[in-house]
Amino acid sequence: MAFEMYGMLAGNVSAMTGEYVKPAYGGDKEAFLKKIVTPIYCTIAQEAERSKIEKGNHSQWRNYDDLNEFFWSADCFRLGWPMRADADFFCQPLKPVDERNEGTIKADKQKGKVNFVELRSFWHIFRSFDRMWSFFILALQIMIILAWSEGGSLGNIFDPLVFKEILSIFITSSILNLGKATLDIIFNWRARRTMEFMVKLRYVLKFILAAMWVVLLSVTYAYTWEKPTGIIRTIKNWFGNGPDQPSLFIIAVVVYLLPDMLAAVLFALPLLRRKLEGSDYKLMRLIMWWSQTRLFVGRGMHESAFSLFMYTMFWVALLLTKFVFSYYVEIKPLVEPTKDIMKFPINHFRWHEFFPRAKGNIGVVISLWAPVILVYFMDTQIWY
Repeated sequence: MAFEMYGMLAGNVSAMTGEYVKPAYGGDKEAFLKKIVTPIYCTIAQEAERSKIEKGNHSQWRNYDDLNEFFWSADCFRLGWPMRADADFFCQPLKPVDERNEGTIKADKQKGKVNFVELRSFWHIFRSFDRMWSFFILALQIMIILAWSEGGSLGNIFDPLVFKEILSIFITSSILNLGKATLDIIFNWRARRTMEFMVKLRYVLKFILAAMWVVLLSVTYAYTWEKPTGIIRTIKNWFGNGPDQPSLFIIAVVVYLLPDMLAAVLFALPLLRRKLEGSDYKLMRLIMWWSQTRLFVGRGMHESAFSLFMYTMFWVALLLTKFVFSYYVEIKPLVEPTKDIMKFPINHFRWHEFFPRAKGNIGVVISLWAPVILVYFMDTQIWY
């Protein structure tokens, strides 16, 4: 097929016939439309019609993603060239004859027909925009810590105790990464049979590493506080108790941020990223494999440095405006009323008490903060 296309574009003459190179499906008018486009279109149309008639699980019939995934896999070469009309791709699943062999036919219908079965879930909203949600959650945690500190001034970030509390965002970040790794495994579980081994290994290693970081950052963060006990005190004795000794938590944070630092450097230097993506060195392929699967279409194609700079400045201005508004209008004004509510005892409720054993009137606090948090996460589109 590639030879034919090259010959047609270059206007080459066939050594066998002495004529211009013609495609294998014939050089008649509308031959490509009738012999290539029409069979694929009819297959898609039949699947779309079945999806309207059969209201069962979407895993029982092929959708657009399944057909698209087929041509991204090595299975598409089974069609041959010119395409064979009896290929499995063009075969429609049989309808069940009776109830006795329903299970067998159902199994045959799924075998080889669905390359990727999408798992539809509300969590797709988080996973599809995980960077945005993670950034908003970490920023919200920082703003609540600053607003809860004495005076609620932004300058309190330089206070050692407040800054130590802000460092807990790295634990939150590791928990979010663990959640993303878990969702990746759940969403791709049905595709495990057609998935390559290296892709499976990547998902498993990301989950294990994310779980290790949650434990490591939590333990080392507790180590930064005074008067530790148990294993935390043992670890602190290994590194020493002097003020000049490096903090184990800071070291862990630096190592934890190394992949993000590399990603930031590659984002700021598209020329370097283009060379790394096009490199065949094993070390470079390992680094790029960890961040994303190997790409062939569009590999090494990135925006210019000026376009990235303008794009970054736009989002910096937008997010800076959003966070200033959120802090002074949404978060900070709720801190003092929240403290008063938590101190004031409430013994009688007009409605049912949802948290009868909770301390600090947690139910009232949740009802106060929930609408504000919802607006905080959704008002980005307004600023945009």
